[in-house]
Amino acid sequence: MRVGVISDIHSNLPALERVYKNLEGEVDEIYFLGDIVGYGPFPNECVDYLKKFSFKVIGNHDAAVAGIRSYDDFNEYARFAIDWTKENISIENIEKLKNLPQIKELEDLYLVHGSLRDPLDEYLINYYSVFANFELMEKNIAFFGHTHLAGVFIFSEKEKEIYYVSFINEGKLKLERGHKYLINPGSVGQPRDGNWKSSYVVYDTRSKVIEFYRVEYNLESLQKYMKMLGFPRHLWERLQYGR
Repeated sequence: MRVGVISDIHSNLPALERVYKNLEGEVDEIYFLGDIVGYGPFPNECVDYLKKFSFKVIGNHDAAVAGIRSYDDFNEYARFAIDWTKENISIENIEKLKNLPQIKELEDLYLVHGSLRDPLDEYLINYYSVFANFELMEKNIAFFGHTHLAGVFIFSEKEKEIYYVSFINEGKLKLERGHKYLINPGSVGQPRDGNWKSSYVVYDTRSKVIEFYRVEYNLESLQKYMKMLGFPRHLWERLQYGR
């Protein structure tokens, strides 16, 4: 089976449409790792895509919009986007966000937004947080999002060492026995690894190969629309830099 894995759409409909078009007909299922809303101007249109995903989990921005968590700790731009989203999203779509699980366990892998230890808020960016999550893993694979950085943490059970492979550009990785993997497909709508192109992963469950893809979308039209709506310059300008 071939599975598409995506994360951190953040109400960026043009990016989502492009990624979904690439995946449709090429994969058997699509897994979503949270944050379908926040930052961008198309919350309702993006939430409508949830029904197209086989499995999905909630992200911290989703939870903030749904009233599940406070967003006092968000920066001013993220708070602006949450407030704007709460004013423009339908009640029906808020309920859809509320009903998303924090962790989804499948037969041989986990799906989570932040981490297994803290599903909504932990950023897997340092050795200690990564090691703590590897210790919690009874399965060998966990897909996560939240950092908007495409890459893979690898734990060798024999060597007891952790390695990291960044996928700023496209590439493949073969999953080997005797290893555990924390895999971040990067962000569809808000990449932050210096590459503005939407990022996603295709996982072949038979060959145990994951492949990272980057695709362009109509960024300029999105920026013009956000500017017209009065979004802060930082929120639409950063998209062109992948930051």
